[in-house]
Amino acid sequence: MIAALALSLLGCATAPAPPVAGPRIARISPEELARILPKPTPKLPLAELVRMSREGATAKQLIAGIIETGSRYELSASQLIDLHAQGVPAEVLDHIQAAQERDARDRMAEEINRREQRHAEELQREQEARRNDFPPDPWWPAYPGYGWNFGYPFHPYGGFYWRR
Repeated sequence: MIAALALSLLGCATAPAPPVAGPRIARISPEELARILPKPTPKLPLAELVRMSREGATAKQLIAGIIETGSRYELSASQLIDLHAQGVPAEVLDHIQAAQERDARDRMAEEINRREQRHAEELQREQEARRNDFPPDPWWPAYPGYGWNFGYPFHPYGGFYWRR
């Protein structure tokens, strides 16, 4: 009997479960980032911008042309320096850079909103499942003294048991 007690106490002395880590952060892989941020195709090519600026178009006219055609550029810093050296005004380059940053922020915000929406839907489905899943009833199919042994005359509370 002492050995059984010792074994049962040893079973209770197991190591505790590791602490549950917080929610995982879903990171965006480089491939997914490339999918989210595709390369834009400008309708007003850079060569056309350089040509228009050399012909004497003002910065406002060039910016209006970019906005009118809906052109989007993804330029590196060296490409911006080259365009400035070719005569494109700095205001136009600032507009191109600001539009590029704004587009990247908008696309990232859309992706974050999509992910949050999916998470909210999953959470709602989980809550619905929990709400509709009743805990198991240890006395199913019947309570003691009611239904298990019909020959047993004991029926506490008059034999009425309320379940949910």
